Amino acid sequence: MTENPERQLLRLAPSQRGALTKKNPLILLPVSAIEQHGPHLPVGTDALIAEILLSELSQRLEPEEPVYSAPPLQIGKSSEHLGYPGVLSLSRESLHALFHASLRQLRGWGFHRIAILNTHGGNTPCLRTLMREESLKGNVTLSWLDVQCPDTGMSPRELQQGLHAGEYETSILLATVPEDCEKSRADCQWIGPEDLHAAIQAEAAPVTRAWHSRDLSPSGTMGDATRASAEKGRCWIDGAAQHLLHQIRRLL
Repeated sequence: MTENPERQLLRLAPSQRGALTKKNPLILLPVSAIEQHGPHLPVGTDALIAEILLSELSQRLEPEEPVYSAPPLQIGKSSEHLGYPGVLSLSRESLHALFHASLRQLRGWGFHRIAILNTHGGNTPCLRTLMREESLKGNVTLSWLDVQCPDTGMSPRELQQGLHAGEYETSILLATVPEDCEKSRADCQWIGPEDLHAAIQAEAAPVTRAWHSRDLSPSGTMGDATRASAEKGRCWIDGAAQHLLHQIRRLL
């Protein structure tokens, strides 16, 4: 899980920046979260998944394709997870300020094509609003990279209700950082009433209902982490990376 250092802005020396801006590169801005992921996964799961995907992308991109990653925003809006140990969360206002500051300074470096790689669902409503605000200013082209969950090799119930720290995320970490997982503590927790599930699934809708993860799962897991495996994780990482690569090449 090592991203090509030549594609990381944080590894650039000042003398390299001018040559890079002439390529009109696409800059990937990773946004994630530090929050509980059940009793078996690290609180940095979302941030780790962003790192994993960037590493996979760097191995698939051709040398001449001008795609680079910006320093990540690893703390997001995770207020629905407050109350569990290890959670770090920004307010909407703080995320708003950090996002705008990052874009403003990337533009100051001379970068005007930026794609958001978000790996935490709780960030989505806020980020999409902020992207519209920035796009209206007309001085940066913003895109959203969709990280798709696999549609094969998973039970129908997991596909529908495996929302957090379940089979998918657990498998990805078992395939890449097994030393950071406590597989023996993996559990299965299905969320409750169907109407509450519908409210969560509608996060991108114009009107949503507030919820707290403790209302859905005492352990924080929402899905069946006991079915996870490194083999599944490797398969799903490959699928997600190929999907992202296709989107990036369309933007290029």
